[in-house]
Amino acid sequence: MKALKWSLSLLLLAGVGFGAFFGVRALRDATGGDGSPGEAEAQAPGPIGPSSEVFEAELSKPRFVGEVLGIFIAPAEVPVPDKFVTSEELCGRWSLSVQVPWEKAGQLGLSVELPPPFVLDVDSLDTGVIACADHPEKVYAARWEYAATQPSGHLGRLLIVRSLFPYWQYDVAADRVKATVIGGRPAVLVEPITPDGVSSVAAVIFPEPFGKTEVHSTSVPLADLLAVAEIVAKATQPQ
Repeated sequence: MKALKWSLSLLLLAGVGFGAFFGVRALRDATGGDGSPGEAEAQAPGPIGPSSEVFEAELSKPRFVGEVLGIFIAPAEVPVPDKFVTSEELCGRWSLSVQVPWEKAGQLGLSVELPPPFVLDVDSLDTGVIACADHPEKVYAARWEYAATQPSGHLGRLLIVRSLFPYWQYDVAADRVKATVIGGRPAVLVEPITPDGVSSVAAVIFPEPFGKTEVHSTSVPLADLLAVAEIVAKATQPQ
């Protein structure tokens, strides 16, 4: 089994439901070592979030550890199986990550237009092409972060990630992880704690020959996440 990867646990700010989706930090920490967000679940709800009983029930459930459609999902403390190449192996154990020009995205590139309320945050550290700092020719992720102000006024966030690593280090109840089909593509759905998504992470992950394409949301309704995932699925259909 491989050494454990670094993971970032994000604190969602009370009164808003969450703070910045990932905030200002080193790019390696931002990706949790696999090009995707690190663990990011609210441990206590804000006033517009689910009740504490709902969160306590979520945390008391068995956690998901295993593969769905070739995507490995488990908490950060669970080693990634040997068959998966990790960022430590690609870049070097102590190597950081850097952003490189968009033209370096190659097979990880993507062109989509999302409807309101999603607005691309071009200045976010989570928007860009990510490579190994010591070997910038080794590009391993491309990411696009969107702000999504909800009718209630709270700010949701959504992140599209295409990376070489078909695993996701995330601590989630087993009953929230499901295999499904979205936009004609097989997909892994990680449901939010409640359908409105407030104070909760959710995701759709599409297996790819190179790794995976992910659509992550924080405080975004499940219906909106699925609508975006449908757009991404159509844009990434195998030719």
